[in-house]
Amino acid sequence: MLTNLLLGLSLLLPAQQRAFAGQTYAVVVGISDYKALSYATGDLRFADRDARQFAAFLQSKSGGSVPASNIRLLTNRQATQAAIELQLAVFQQATEADRIILYFSGHGMPDSFVPYDVEPGKPDGLLTYRDIKTAFYRSGAKTKLCIADACLSGGMTRKLTTQRETQQIVTPSQTDRSNVAMLLASRSTQLAVEDSRLAGGAFTYFLLRGLSGKADLDGNGIVTIKELHQYVSPQLKKRTQGRQTPMFYGRFSDSLPLAYR
Repeated sequence: MLTNLLLGLSLLLPAQQRAFAGQTYAVVVGISDYKALSYATGDLRFADRDARQFAAFLQSKSGGSVPASNIRLLTNRQATQAAIELQLAVFQQATEADRIILYFSGHGMPDSFVPYDVEPGKPDGLLTYRDIKTAFYRSGAKTKLCIADACLSGGMTRKLTTQRETQQIVTPSQTDRSNVAMLLASRSTQLAVEDSRLAGGAFTYFLLRGLSGKADLDGNGIVTIKELHQYVSPQLKKRTQGRQTPMFYGRFSDSLPLAYR
């Protein structure tokens, strides 16, 4: 009788309380209006909007009801290289029970993301994948997610051989039970599409639809990372006529929950 009562009470708890028991720390970046660009020379249209939508998802019940104080939202001129790197330090506040999330929407390069204030011909102004992986490595969180809606973002899956600690972000040791996942908009040779009819990046559009319930393929109220990939990949390939293939890469359980309905 007592066992049944406890089970019944647990089922009454909100899904996000059962799922995300720890804290979530997120750095959310979206850059449409670049300092050195204009719309005619390469500015984007929806990246800042996509970042705001992703931050709103995190604050929703499905996203874990993450408090605004735990989300560092940087858009357009706020998203300088120095500002992004400074905010990545919030990941060091996370404990083993917590999760960290970096979301980036903007221009991408083969080995880096492009901050607002980058200057042409000055690669030192880029946000490199090594910088990001180092920030992840220094965090004690058990769940680490990097989500990128950027051209060539699949390049992040390449192993780094010059620094042992950053290489471990991609290929953790066999004794490491953490979930480290990269959800990337495209392969390392592909562009990431903004779609005016979807009013956003095509990858982010289907990502958010999936997280909001469309990817709950078995109807159990939980969107796992495997289900999200199974939903996003065919939708994105169809929408872009095969020009864009998302990559879900890292070391994680297929049943890792990303959202609760």
